[in-house]
Amino acid sequence: MNTPTSLPNVEIEPHPSSLLSEWLPEPNSSSWTAFFQNLHARPKSVPKEWASEVQELYAFLETDPTAEYFFRLACDQNETLTKHVDLPIPRIKNAEQFASSCNALLTEWPKFYGKMLVGLPFSALASGIDATISGSRCLSLPGFNGAMSAILKKWAEYLEAPASAEGFSKEGEQWLSDEAKRSYNFELWAKDSQTLPYWKSWNSFFIRQFRDPAIDRPISHPDSNQIVNSPNDGSLFRWDCDIAEDDLFWLKDMNYSLRHIFSSPDPQQQKLIDEYKLVDMFKGGYIFQTFLNPYDYHRWWAPVNGKVLFDPFIIPGVFFNKLVIPDFEGTTIASLPYLCHVNSRGIVVFQTQDFGNVCCMPIGMNEVSTVVFDETVKGDTRVQKRQEIGMFKYGGSSFMVLFQKLEGKELIFHNGKPRGHLPQRPRLPTSSSSIGGTIVKIGFQIGAWYSL
Repeated sequence: MNTPTSLPNVEIEPHPSSLLSEWLPEPNSSSWTAFFQNLHARPKSVPKEWASEVQELYAFLETDPTAEYFFRLACDQNETLTKHVDLPIPRIKNAEQFASSCNALLTEWPKFYGKMLVGLPFSALASGIDATISGSRCLSLPGFNGAMSAILKKWAEYLEAPASAEGFSKEGEQWLSDEAKRSYNFELWAKDSQTLPYWKSWNSFFIRQFRDPAIDRPISHPDSNQIVNSPNDGSLFRWDCDIAEDDLFWLKDMNYSLRHIFSSPDPQQQKLIDEYKLVDMFKGGYIFQTFLNPYDYHRWWAPVNGKVLFDPFIIPGVFFNKLVIPDFEGTTIASLPYLCHVNSRGIVVFQTQDFGNVCCMPIGMNEVSTVVFDETVKGDTRVQKRQEIGMFKYGGSSFMVLFQKLEGKELIFHNGKPRGHLPQRPRLPTSSSSIGGTIVKIGFQIGAWYSL
């Protein structure tokens, strides 16, 4: 038997846990290690010094029998991972250490360590336990999510405060370094001030507006619903057609299930979902899902001209929940289709006269889960392309648009340029320098309807 002298030139599909969206550094990077060194170097606090919200989380992890068992088991498994996996996974010793770290992060704005951003500090911390089955189970408990929700609301208050603008206080450093400015295109944005710190808080920067949206994000075919526009900036994760009413979650190629997407633990929300028969409305239709990186524009515009079918609402969801395990990066980007079934997500449906109904679904991921609809977007009001319909207020890393199946018509995802068909499964970024990614921009064409 002859032995080949070289391997064929084929592209190996990366493990799904290696997919990145720039919110966190690569796990084996010096930036990742530096973040945890900085966190552990902070003075150790004790429960009586913690914020009341953190004290409640700690009490739950210590006194709820199910939570105590799974969290303790997750810490044991975390110790095994740190010994046998060649990655600097954070060592979480017990519930007290986890809670103390959460308390420390309440006054941390997203920072760069070296050249890499830790944009999701709570996710980075949780990656020590959510890479285990027992940790995933603990973090899915309603009691944990209720307590974590209170902590993240407390953190959101800090991100609205002037102290959180420290990253914009010195030229050449942090968010004002040359590399960071290139990442988010510093000159593109309106500022709160033309002098340091430019933005009055971290969140003011996060929800910044374009200096001239008509130039920076012109609307493609503003008067035609035959052309579908992107409601957000981001990168294409995937699109699918002939969406099933019910489906299973598979690791290899996660399917979408409308009955899970359109489900809510809130009885009034579920009543509205059932009243408008949203599952039947979009059965057999199309889904277009994107993910956002921390440098993207985090507001959304109406993708069509039409009428709002009912008052938008936000379905509560879970934090740090993922289907792909292990996922050491912590951003859960590999579990995106699954997240639209279980995470916090908004629902707004637009009714058009000529091309059916369109549902926009902003999705929160991990600690970035604050979905805010514009107060002018109400049932029976009309919207036009370019009109702002809401924002991720330090929240949301994914956006999904659903389209109805229309008799005699087919939706083709195409950006309107020669050879502009958008790939159904685009190559995704697997490192901070990866060339993967199919970029979509708000207001630009992502598809067009054609007659069969």
